Amino acid sequence: MAERDTKEAERWPQYPRTMLVTQGTVDNVDQDKLIVPALEAVKDMDALVIVATGGRGTEALSARYPQPNIVIRDFVDFARVLDFTDVFITNGGFGGVQLSLSKGVPMVVSGINEGKSDVNARVEFAGVGISLKTERPKPWRIAQAVQEILSNAAWRTRAQQMRDHFAAGDPAAVAAAVVEKAAGLAPD
Repeated sequence: MAERDTKEAERWPQYPRTMLVTQGTVDNVDQDKLIVPALEAVKDMDALVIVATGGRGTEALSARYPQPNIVIRDFVDFARVLDFTDVFITNGGFGGVQLSLSKGVPMVVSGINEGKSDVNARVEFAGVGISLKTERPKPWRIAQAVQEILSNAAWRTRAQQMRDHFAAGDPAAVAAAVVEKAAGLAPD
């Protein structure tokens, strides 16, 4: 299990695993695409399930899923919650994937529009998550992918290797090199 932030651990019930679910900040009107199938897949697991709705349908979703292990909020501080998350279930938005990798959290990704198919293919190729290759995954596919990630330590190990790789880099130096190369100031 990932280390839990003390402040967050005091606020939410204790479970052996934690999952974070989001459908993103833009394409979150139709929660039947990912949020609802994800909740159906994991609602009965012995895990804390934290859902970020992006401010859409939060009250209705909370009424539909009153289980004590499910926390549904408009917005969640992903950087803090990912510190104690075991699996991130997401549509595969670039920012969320990068943040998840920076925290060493493996993912179940589902999304093909808005460039997400490219991001999700890279998640799978890098061995840091499982891509479901659809906009509307079935709950059983999500459950199967979550179980695979939780039962096979290789997913977390690879995600943590990516985290360490990110931490070892100097973002300013890399950005400067890209700009210099694009401006013709650096050799190829």
